[in-house]
Amino acid sequence: MKQENPEKLAKSREFLAQLKEARGGKLLESHQKMGNDPMLVKAFLDQYVDNGTDVQIPRKYRELIVMAIGMATGTDTTMKVHARLALENGATVDDICEVIRIIFFTCGVTKLLPILEKLDLETIALDED
Repeated sequence: MKQENPEKLAKSREFLAQLKEARGGKLLESHQKMGNDPMLVKAFLDQYVDNGTDVQIPRKYRELIVMAIGMATGTDTTMKVHARLALENGATVDDICEVIRIIFFTCGVTKLLPILEKLDLETIALDED
């Protein structure tokens, strides 16, 4: 299914360009799929921009929180994107692993296993030093 209305497509492209700029030049495929509804792109853009203003929590911790929510809700893209952003903003593998333990404690093994499958964690072999 694809939006065919040229006015709506033009509006979507306008909002997507603003979102791309706000995100530092990066759009996800999911953002572009939102382009079928310019008002959805606008709502996402507004939320994204508003979330970056008047903040008290440092970026590293905000990204870890959003990553944890993605883990708890089983939202792969949120988990992966915000894990990467957390690392880019000073989080460590130990920080990520602590969040995984918190999710395991609060949500159980049914959330733990998909997290371990989806995150880009190295496999540790038993016979290596």
